[in-house]
Amino acid sequence: MGLRIGIELVVAIGVATGLGWAIDHWLGTRPWGIIVLFFLGVAAGMLNVYRAVSGISTPVGYRRPGANGAGRRPGQDPWDDDEN
Repeated sequence: MGLRIGIELVVAIGVATGLGWAIDHWLGTRPWGIIVLFFLGVAAGMLNVYRAVSGISTPVGYRRPGANGAGRRPGQDPWDDDEN
């Protein structure tokens, strides 16, 4: 588990920084692409670490059947929390 977390963090930062370097090289905007994408890579890596540690492995927008909506009437808006 620790190896997975470490690799995910390092790879996210490395890939983002590499893309920033490539964009800088292509557009001649040195060092802004590296700087911006480095911080985005850190954020993505930390999000991956959080997901791995907390056990969140479902894709964005996916809801398991019955989770946070069990007992709702068919056709009821799942975001409507008012009990009318």
